[in-house]
Amino acid sequence: MSLAQLKQEAVELSPAEQAELMAFLASIQVAEDDELRAELTRKIDDTNPANWVSLDDLQKRWAN
Repeated sequence: MSLAQLKQEAVELSPAEQAELMAFLASIQVAEDDELRAELTRKIDDTNPANWVSLDDLQKRWAN
């Protein structure tokens, strides 16, 4: 299956299925990239609320 076919199939998925696919693809990237995994771990472990992003702000960023 070509990348173009995969993209077309992704367009036809429900929003929930698209979210699941995105999570799956992201998990592959994290598993294969030590630097990305370390950076995400650092951000997840950050206990300073000044560095956190609210869900509303995140959704606004994704909407643009």
